[in-house]
Amino acid sequence: MVPTLPTPANTNQPDADEASHPATTLQRAEAAVADLAKDYASWALRDLAKARTALASAVADEEKRGPQVEAVFRVAHDLKGQGGSFGFPLVTKIGHSLCALTRDRLREYQARHLELAKAHLDALELVLTKGIKGEGGKVGAELVAKLESRVAEVIG
Repeated sequence: MVPTLPTPANTNQPDADEASHPATTLQRAEAAVADLAKDYASWALRDLAKARTALASAVADEEKRGPQVEAVFRVAHDLKGQGGSFGFPLVTKIGHSLCALTRDRLREYQARHLELAKAHLDALELVLTKGIKGEGGKVGAELVAKLESRVAEVIG
């Protein structure tokens, strides 16, 4: 007779209740995301404030510029990844453009780079404070196109 092996605790098999109601897990996940989305703009604005502080430091002190621009990049990267998940695809697009501007650790960032980074932060703040969800229509598309165009010019 072959002994029956015990089943590991985590078999990646649905619980008996979930097996009979497969949408339950998905519904709980969707509800959790919807709950997080309610507060997304407020915690994204807190992150944006950190980026503004880092940018101000980069403007004020050239010797600290590299690490401060990197801090702006980290915030932009987070916002880029989160925006679309919480109903703010315009945040994702602006964040993507700001990432392109700030990702090069070897670049010697000049005033024109920092001014353009500020324009991105201003645009992100506008979207978040006004609660502009979705693509932002024609104005949103024009804003993103202008920022992307300026980034292409500045980083050459």
